[in-house]
Amino acid sequence: MMWTFLLAIFGCSNANLESTKISLEEIEEMFSDMEANGVYTDTTLLWGYFFTSNKKDDFEKVANELKNKGFEFVDIFQADDKSYWLHLERKEVHNAKSLYELDEELYEIAGKYKITYDGFDVGNVDENRPLERDTYVVPEEFKTVDHQKDNFPCLLVGNTAFDRFPHKEEFCHFIKVTTPYNMDEESMLPVQGELDELDKFELFFENNLTQKNIKNYFVFRDTHKGIRNFYIVTNDKVGAKEVIDNLSQSGEQRPFEFEISTDKEWSLYNAFKGKI
Repeated sequence: MMWTFLLAIFGCSNANLESTKISLEEIEEMFSDMEANGVYTDTTLLWGYFFTSNKKDDFEKVANELKNKGFEFVDIFQADDKSYWLHLERKEVHNAKSLYELDEELYEIAGKYKITYDGFDVGNVDENRPLERDTYVVPEEFKTVDHQKDNFPCLLVGNTAFDRFPHKEEFCHFIKVTTPYNMDEESMLPVQGELDELDKFELFFENNLTQKNIKNYFVFRDTHKGIRNFYIVTNDKVGAKEVIDNLSQSGEQRPFEFEISTDKEWSLYNAFKGKI
């Protein structure tokens, strides 16, 4: 696994440099994406930096200047479109702000030599290994479908990133929570404002489990004919049941029922994926 941010603007002139610079917002989005995928961004990583030009006359000067700043030469190569690329790298720790500030410096150096700084990539300091990541972190890749069931619309929403989740055998206890909602009489879907309340209710469940140190993940939900079902998976069936029993007895939330089933094959998720 490697993250790459290359603009691929071959032969870019200085006249349009400002419009093609990598923005701080784009770098922040990349870091957020990495963290959402469980990548440890606050550790030393191998950062690669790329310059491009229609000719390679000044690449050696650029490489020598940056060598004094700790950059190491990797390669000069020619792309299929005949443009030339200079690849340098440095082992370092970055956050979005520090990487943006370095980019600004590299744009300035590239401009001095009338070449283009084109972006960066990042990988493990051991080039033979992928980026280290917390495999228990599940990125959010939600998909939605609206289909007909019993002649009424049924809304399905779920996180399909579990296709790559390596801990399904451990997290095999599915919590199904069912709650009624105020519905439109024609579509039998939630009335205006009720969708927000239902979403808050789901979040309330997840937060309560998390606060009691019960690891859990939202998987999917369906909304149909006045009923919302949502499914959360956990590796602690006993602890989850205790927390939800207490929530049920408190009477502080909207009415709901729940059941916990063990599904080592993740057949519930696979059925959802089939509908999606």
